[in-house]
Order: sequence, then C-alpha cells, then structure tokens
Amino acid sequence: MQLQAKKSLGQHFLIDENILRRIAESADIRDGESVVEIGPGTGLLTKHLLAMPLAKLTAFELDERAIPILESEYHDERFSVVHQDFLEVPLNDFSVSGKINIIGNIPYYITSPIVFKLLEERESLRFATMLVQLEVAERLIGVPRTKAYGIPSVLTQCFAEVKMLFKVKAGAFRPAPNVDSAVLRFDFENDFFTREKILPPRNFDDKKFSRLVRTLFAMRRKTIKNNLKALDISNADESKLALFLPKRAEELSVKEFLEFYRMLYS
Repeated sequence: MQLQAKKSLGQHFLIDENILRRIAESADIRDGESVVEIGPGTGLLTKHLLAMPLAKLTAFELDERAIPILESEYHDERFSVVHQDFLEVPLNDFSVSGKINIIGNIPYYITSPIVFKLLEERESLRFATMLVQLEVAERLIGVPRTKAYGIPSVLTQCFAEVKMLFKVKAGAFRPAPNVDSAVLRFDFENDFFTREKILPPRNFDDKKFSRLVRTLFAMRRKTIKNNLKALDISNADESKLALFLPKRAEELSVKEFLEFYRMLYS
C-alpha cells in the first residue's frame, strides 16, 4: 500500500528495491542482534531487514497512517512498531542483548538532532547505517579547511568512524527530492581514540569537549582567540595556546581539537 508523502514529516519514500536491499546488506546485521529502524514508512526497507538474522527489530514511526499498514504487513514475532518520537526514547531500552544497530532513511530537517542523539548514546550502539541528503553526508565526512567541515564533522569523527558507502540518486525516491542522497555508516566502536590507539585527554568530558567545539565554530570567520572569549579559560596557560589562537576552527583537525582541549582542561 502506498502513502501520500507528508511534507510536514519531510517524507520521501525510497522505492528502489536494489538500493533497499543494498542498505540492508550494508548494515552488517549480526546473528541475534537488536536493530532499530527510524521512519520505516510502509516497510519497504523493513522487509529486507527481517530477512536478516536479527533477534529484534523495533521501528519508530511518527506517521499514524503507517502504523496499521506495518502491523498488518509483518506478522513476525521479532518485529514491533513504536508510534513515538525517536529523539525522545532511550535507545538502550530496545536491546535484547548487546549493542544496537540503527538503520533509517532520515528526513533532512531532523538529521542533525538524530546524529547528535546517536553520538550521545553511542555506548549502547554498534553501527548506524543512515540514508541522508548528500550535502549532509559531505558535512559529516568533511575535512579541515573546507566549507563542509564544521561542528558535525568534528564531533562525529571524534566519537565514531563515519564512511560514505554509496550515493543514491533522487529518482530512487517517491516523490523525488531536489537533491541526491548518500548512505553513511557510523562505527561507534571505532572512535578517534580507538583508531589512533591513544587515550583520551585526562579527565576528558564529552559534553565539555562538545561545548568547546561549538564555541570555536560559533562565528566561523573569527579566530579561535575571539571565539574563546565565551569560555572561562582563566586557569589555562595562554602561552601554550599561542599556536592555536590566530587560527580559525575550520583549520583544526580532530586531533588538534583534542590537543587544544587538553591544554585548556587537563
């Protein structure tokens, strides 16, 4: 059964069977794993996920029209639908055992809140495989000294390993959006410290680091010295910060952000 897409929910239904199958296969679902699907719609991707050896599939759907369709279409004891905002629910509640695998076709207007929620709750997660607008994907994998590089780039690449798996043309959706999309995979067990085989700075605090990154990017064209005025750095040795202060946030790599954090707070 088809649904008329709701603009208010940012709906663009992925209808290309080859892409749907490829997303499910890319998710690397392990035997007995708990999976959460964001925004299943009428279940076109759900069908492919239930063909995997998962233990439990929980689908979060805000569109009340889709709930009876999903419940009538999939009579699988492993499957359940939750008519609730994904952003408001602790993800750890939906694990049978071990860490959760997240999958979804994410509307543009809530992509950033969803990504930041995943980063905050990453201790409960193994992977996330998400279809997002191409521009968003490019930001999340952005590198220093580029327009795409910003707060989401730094925080995502610090707390997870993120890769673009493949691009998806607008014609694969109904209705077709005005832009292309891409499938991203987030590996939460391979964060920057794991990849680099280093320990976090002493007394490292996720929220404090996030606040620092957001502060330094607050006015993108201003130097770190100017943006830093919004923070209390009275205990910091400014002579050690001298190399960083004339730069802009977009010039710093994740490693340099962490080094700057260490100088400020360790």
